[in-house]
Amino acid sequence: MLPLVSIVTPVLNGGRFLAENLASVRGQDYPRLEHIVVDGGSTDRTLEILRNAPGIVWISGRDAGMYDAVNRGFRIAQGELLGYQNADDRYVLPNAVSTMVRHFLDHPDLDIVYGNFRFIDEAGTPRGEVRGRDFDLDALRRYSCVPPHSALVRRRVVAEEGHWLDPTLRLPGDWDWFLRLGLAGKRFGHLGMVLSEFRLHRESTTATLPLRVKLADWRRVCQKNGTSFPLLLWYESLYMPLRRRLGLLA
Repeated sequence: MLPLVSIVTPVLNGGRFLAENLASVRGQDYPRLEHIVVDGGSTDRTLEILRNAPGIVWISGRDAGMYDAVNRGFRIAQGELLGYQNADDRYVLPNAVSTMVRHFLDHPDLDIVYGNFRFIDEAGTPRGEVRGRDFDLDALRRYSCVPPHSALVRRRVVAEEGHWLDPTLRLPGDWDWFLRLGLAGKRFGHLGMVLSEFRLHRESTTATLPLRVKLADWRRVCQKNGTSFPLLLWYESLYMPLRRRLGLLA
């Protein structure tokens, strides 16, 4: 039997783009797919959209932030494979999920499968593909190179082995998560194709989170995982953005 896949979407006042996210999951050609939306207490039209959305499971209530919401979704998920997709991002159609599942089936030793992604603007217009690299733990120690919105992880790695996301982080929780998985010896597989789209807009966490909070979170992740904070700043702020603009491997 094909494994059940659970996709978790954390959202807080994300009504502007949520419908596109829901449609991108609903439009996948994979037949065994569960979509769980975890709302943090929205006051915009998010709840109205959720009440009228077909085929989803959703809960609403205050949480400690995005990564706490993802953990809440993972705890109620039934799938053997888990992923999360933020409310302002979306999967490419129609075969992003089925492509990742097929790679798991072909490579049963893998714990995480991830692909490439592209940036889109507020209107959904493509703004450049980020070409990922085959997994390299040394590279992951320097900067975030595994996109969570283009990845699936085996449930046992999270629920049974305890590799949850750190709910106290605001921005680099995905990098911390994958870095801890890599340091724990988990096996990653890379697909050289675009699987998701990451939206750039003025209201995103990336755009609105104060720089001091970003720096504090980055420093804390570096300290607890034994990586270099100055090296991270060089890669995340200068070197990797330049490589992406030039279309080079990220």
